[in-house]
Amino acid sequence: MSSNKELKVKTFIVSEKQMEIDSKMVYYDIWGTKAHVLMLNKIGVIKKKEIVPILKALNKIEKIYKDEKFKIDPDKGSQLTLEGMIIKECSDLGYKVHTARSRNDQIMVTEMLYLKDKVLELMEKLIKVQKSLIGLSKKHIDTVMPGYTHMQPAKPTTFGQWCLAYFDGLMRGIDSIQKAFEKYNMNPLGAVESYGTSWKIDRQLTTKLLGFQKVWEVPIDVISSRGFVQLEYLKVFSDISITSSKLSQDLLLFDTFEYGMIGLGDEVAQRMHPITGSSVMAQKKNPDVIELIRATSPQIIGFQNIVANLINSLPMGYNRDSRETKEYIELGISKMNLMLDSLEKVLLTLIVDKNKMKQWVISNYSLTTDLADYIAQKNDVGYRLVYKIVGKVVDEAIKNGKLFKEISVSDIIKTGKEFGLDLKLTDEELEKATDPENCVNKKTHVGGSNKKTMEKMISERENILEGKQKWIDLENKTISDSKHETESLIKKILGGK
Repeated sequence: MSSNKELKVKTFIVSEKQMEIDSKMVYYDIWGTKAHVLMLNKIGVIKKKEIVPILKALNKIEKIYKDEKFKIDPDKGSQLTLEGMIIKECSDLGYKVHTARSRNDQIMVTEMLYLKDKVLELMEKLIKVQKSLIGLSKKHIDTVMPGYTHMQPAKPTTFGQWCLAYFDGLMRGIDSIQKAFEKYNMNPLGAVESYGTSWKIDRQLTTKLLGFQKVWEVPIDVISSRGFVQLEYLKVFSDISITSSKLSQDLLLFDTFEYGMIGLGDEVAQRMHPITGSSVMAQKKNPDVIELIRATSPQIIGFQNIVANLINSLPMGYNRDSRETKEYIELGISKMNLMLDSLEKVLLTLIVDKNKMKQWVISNYSLTTDLADYIAQKNDVGYRLVYKIVGKVVDEAIKNGKLFKEISVSDIIKTGKEFGLDLKLTDEELEKATDPENCVNKKTHVGGSNKKTMEKMISERENILEGKQKWIDLENKTISDSKHETESLIKKILGGK
């Protein structure tokens, strides 16, 4: 009976899942502890002769971690395991390490350092997806395809425009990640349990050594905000995954036999493959990878909702509920990484059938509006009246099983007379007005599908992408420089010891 009780208590201390996640963060905990120790030395809490054995102990523990031999004691959790190892290495002196620090701000700084690295890695993958979309847009800048509303043929566009549309949607996600990163690029260390400390700590020093932009000032706000950082990122991941899900749904439709506008490369789908092929139907080349991309967004939304519910209505100060949020941000990051890796691969190996796309534009009446526009412009007649004339011609053609290209000038002029108009239109003008390439190229307005307009937009987006990459590189450099500065101070103190 007692052993069962003991087991139950252990699960309240730290679950196996939390130990698995904490194990990934040990390096960041050691880094945060080194910065804290260096700060305590500067303010005189840890004396010059005392800091040497402590720093040696931390270096030794870091090596143990890098050698994959660091084991979290389930009775203590990661932070107390680390403290126990320090005390074991340097005896009672090790008890000074936790001066002016609580597990609350210790855990929070550890998680935030870890998240910063993981989010920057994820942004790198997003940049790769964006480059794939830009590459496709360049390649298919004048590849005509039908556009849809209500999943019905609407107006012609280009596959290049389709790519830019999703590029912009995902770019807003990148912007949001950057804003979230900058919003929470604050140092929580020094907030202690929630209420600060009487020790004369130097929070600016630890901020510099840990690569944060500034101090997270009000201690009670810091600790009461545990979970908010995770929620912020999950909100952004939700937007990105929803956009990716929409993109996936488009590709799933375009990849059907009936649409036939795109195909998947053998790198992501093969016939008679044990996963992407059918075990019975030899002709099947299943788009499993796109379906899994589509399946990411409902999961991310779920994680976001769970985290929001976990931290909802929590009172000021630390509450254990907030610790649970780390499981869902970890799942979110894992799912996002898999989704972006898959999406990049799909886009890089995508096969576009230009002829089929153009064929559908010609045959599915999506040129109707462009024809009406041309007639209204040439004859200086109100568009809504021409809309009715062309609409009647098209409606009768569809009812009679005629293709759009079989509509004649006489059909339009005759119907125009029924509305009291003497429309001017020649066969050559009709042919030009319903030429798909001509139609998409006439859209010269800002954001239009005209080739020169597209080239300008693509160039602008390449510059934006380059700017985002520079920002990522700068943040990575800031993190790297702060690690280097921490280690340089330690080497200076230790010398050859």
